[in-house]
Amino acid sequence: MIGRRPSVVLGGRASPIGRRRLIATGAAAAALGVLRPLRGLEAAPASFSNHGLENLPPLRELAQSRGLNFGAHNQLRLTNKDPDFAAVYARECGVLHNGWDFMWRVVHKQPDSYNFADADWMMDYAAKNGMKAGGHCLVWYQDIPDWLKNLTTPDAARRAMVDHINAVVGRYRGKIYHWVVVNEIFAPVPNAIYRSSYWLDMLGPSYIDLAFRTAAAADPNAILILNDTHLTADSSFNDAQRKKVLDSLRAYLAAGTPIHALGIQAHIKTTEGLNAEKIRAFVRAVGDLGLKVFFTELDVLDNVLPYDIPSRDETVAQYYYNTVGLALTEKAVDSVFTWGLVDKQSWYNAPNASASFRRSDGQSNRPLPLDDQLKRKPCWAALAESFKPGSIG
Repeated sequence: MIGRRPSVVLGGRASPIGRRRLIATGAAAAALGVLRPLRGLEAAPASFSNHGLENLPPLRELAQSRGLNFGAHNQLRLTNKDPDFAAVYARECGVLHNGWDFMWRVVHKQPDSYNFADADWMMDYAAKNGMKAGGHCLVWYQDIPDWLKNLTTPDAARRAMVDHINAVVGRYRGKIYHWVVVNEIFAPVPNAIYRSSYWLDMLGPSYIDLAFRTAAAADPNAILILNDTHLTADSSFNDAQRKKVLDSLRAYLAAGTPIHALGIQAHIKTTEGLNAEKIRAFVRAVGDLGLKVFFTELDVLDNVLPYDIPSRDETVAQYYYNTVGLALTEKAVDSVFTWGLVDKQSWYNAPNASASFRRSDGQSNRPLPLDDQLKRKPCWAALAESFKPGSIG
């Protein structure tokens, strides 16, 4: 799967931010109540802005120098018609984390047929550019086609899941680095373990074990991930979610469920507290279970930060660094994937995005490592520094 990477080198210089502006921005942000304590990284760089980034190695190389993988969510519609994006994505990413083209709604729209055209194209793109490939996701409560909803017996639902996983995972056996097997299974509320879903209604919690065992048989060499959310913020609710996940992982492993890794989605909100030490402790606890950790959907929602773009970008970068910088000292971490690579592709900026994601000033959100001109931003620098301390000078 190794091929020649594009020779196109695209990058950019972060906009400079002066000391006075940074101080003013911090005061404004504090007045808005959007900055909470970011503890645990006393040696963090003072600023990720005003660095020349264009001549630095790509993130994939900086991550690999530490034995890590870097990648980003991608899909066919973002890549096959935009050669500039395709080139810069291949340059920056060592893993193609495909967040759409393997889903039921794409490959299995009808009960008796599969369409792998988009997934095959992306797999070929990854191979030609020397990237590992990962699939997202096999079982998710939001990815239920109409024909599946019409199956109303447990036996029919079980057969549909097993057939789907065998068909999709089996097709790419030996070619996929990781699969997100089940996605967002835990209830995002206190006092409940599992999120309501078609699969839970039809099969009960046993669907989780069934999905992993089926995927493991279909491809014994792929890393199999349980992926979930609400695991990064510093709050009593997130503390409870972390405990819920750890307790459940212990139970699955004791039962022999072939889970290899936990995926931490890491959709960071600047309205929430963040404690780098808590994140590291959680990563360590997962590693103590013998599991790997993937940060699978990292981004930072900046919709309530001040209007000024340089100061906003700096704050976003600090949140990036405080999310993963300390956690990467734990050996359990395998990969860091951002949920997209370019701001305009972010789900926060999608036409159908929740109104709660929008900025009151009408500007787009800037949650990802590259801007809309494919230039590197301060949060790119934060990732670079997290992967290889001292890399940004």
